[in-house]
Formats: sequence, structure tokens, C-alpha cells
Amino acid sequence: MNLTARTTWPETYRRGSHCFSTMLSNVFQGTGFDLDEGLCYVIGGGFGFLFHREESNVYVNARMHDLEHFFARRTGSRIEFLSHPDAHTMTERAREWSEQGLLPYLYCEARELPSFAGVLPWDEVHAFGEHALPVRAVLPNGDLICNDYLWSTPVEVSAASAAAAASMPSDGSLLMAAPARKFAVGRIVPPRLVPDLDEVLIVSLAESAELFLNPANNTQGERALKAFERELSSMPDVLTTQQMRGELLSISTMLEKIGTGGGAGRHLFSRGLRASARHLGHGDLDPIADKYASLGRGWRAFARALRAHAGAEDPRDGWSDLVSRMRELRRAELEAVSRLSSLADCLLRGTS
Repeated sequence: MNLTARTTWPETYRRGSHCFSTMLSNVFQGTGFDLDEGLCYVIGGGFGFLFHREESNVYVNARMHDLEHFFARRTGSRIEFLSHPDAHTMTERAREWSEQGLLPYLYCEARELPSFAGVLPWDEVHAFGEHALPVRAVLPNGDLICNDYLWSTPVEVSAASAAAAASMPSDGSLLMAAPARKFAVGRIVPPRLVPDLDEVLIVSLAESAELFLNPANNTQGERALKAFERELSSMPDVLTTQQMRGELLSISTMLEKIGTGGGAGRHLFSRGLRASARHLGHGDLDPIADKYASLGRGWRAFARALRAHAGAEDPRDGWSDLVSRMRELRRAELEAVSRLSSLADCLLRGTS
């Protein structure tokens, strides 16, 4: 069956927990390949883990970067994005694509957007970059009418705010973890035919589990969890008290408040697994979804513990207990993904 590509963003934008998975759900709304955000998050490999340290700064992200690119490859879609030398040419590109019905979005740093000013404690978190900002229209004065994952109705973004956000400020740090796409406009090119969702889901689950268990480097998946545990263990020895407070607050905010709806994105992934179970008619996914919901609660409690240590008179007090909690989370993550990997392999072979 042919897929009916959208030419405008939905009048009522679906809200969600994460900018890219919400955007993908809106891109395919009413096309014959309708997906809720949880399924988009599953297809994009949203339960990954990233850890990177650069000098005294620590960057943690509860999913793999480039969720949209994994989603595109697994659905037969394509991501096109172009970086520009300045904000004006970026905005003109967004205007051109919008008028052509190509659903443009900007890659930007959310903390530079006034709409997010009161939403998150930006003074506590490192720049993380690559927020997706869908553009509905560009006004004659260069201001933009946009959508975003927390709001169902459009928001107006001034030309100056869009320029600041799309310049991808990074404080000169963490560029390996959050690669900047300066003044970039993206769009998703959907496939010509409606994909086979059963096949897409099974392949996505199998590939994502494999990537988690056998990552390309120490910043991703299981190896990132191990690196995070090691760094957490040594943090009191290598950082000053003030540096520790800052890093603990940043990590806590990234795990609990940035994008993925809390609990290191495991709550959203759990919902996506339940939706996958219903679509595939495979109830064996439900206990794994329960496991990821439990992990979400564990990561949420861990984030609160990090914040409590940051506010303590001496953050180092009781540090061994904090490291032990991280170790338990790492082991529980490996148990969950191993169960997911085994089931996904059976589904691939058609033997379960």
C-alpha cells in the first residue's frame, strides 16, 4: 500500500516525552503508518545509554544519539539535513521546505529557547544539543511558528532565539557526546510504501539489543554503563566538592528531566514494548516491559539520590552506597536487555 506523505504538520500536534520520537509520531500521523510515540522510541532504539567525560565534565544520556537516523533506516525512510553558514540562510531553507510541504525541523539547543526557560533547571545541566524543533512556517520578519513535544498548539520563536538555539552553543565542551550541527535544517523523507510494522519492530528490537550488548566503543550501551560506574566510583578522588555538586546535578537532570519523560527513558521504552506486544500479538514482551518500568523507577530513585548528595554538606558521605546502587542498576539493565535479545532473536527466526 502506498504511504500518503504529510505536507503539513498536524493541526493538533501530538504531545510526548521526547522531542524526536514525538516528532516522528507526528510526521507519520494519518499516512497509513500511524505510530504512537512509544513505538517510534522502540524503533529508534531509545533504551540505549551514553556516557562521556571530558576533563571534569560528565555527559550522560539515557538513549543512543541519532534516534531519528535509526528510525529512518529501519523504516525505509531517509533523513536529510543541511548545515548553513548563518541563521539567515538556515531560516530561508526552512521557509523554502515549509512552503514545499516538506515538514522542516531545526537541530538546536533547547536551553536557548524562551519556551523552555521555565521548564527545566538549565543552570544545572550541561549543554546537550540536537533538540528537534519542527517548523510550521517562517513569518516575513524571520520569526518562526513551531511545534514542540510539550505543547499541542504552535509556539512562536523569534528569529533571534532560533539563531541562538541553532548555533548549538556547547560551552566548548562535550562535543564528542553532543555533536553540533550548526544552523541545520532537517527533514524526514518517508518511504513510498507503508512498511511492514511487524518486521520493523522485530528487527528494531533485535538490532537495538545487539548494539547495547556489543557497542562500538566505551561511550555506548553496556560499556557506557561500566564506564559510568567506574567514573562514579572515582569521582570523590578526582573532583573538587564544588565540581562534584555540579556534575551530580547535571547527571540527575539528564536522567530524570531531559527529554525522555523521566526514569532514564525506561518508562517510555516500557510503554513502547507494551504497544509492540499488542501489535505483534506476543505477550512474552509484557514481562520485559514490566522489567523496564521497574528500571525506570530505579533510575528515577537514583537521580533523586544524586541530587540529595549534591545538596549534602559533604557529597562524599555515603558514597559507597551510591556506587552500589549504580552497580545494581547496571546488572538489572543487562538482565533486561539479555531477555529482550533472546526473545527478539526467537522472533527473528520465527520460533517463538
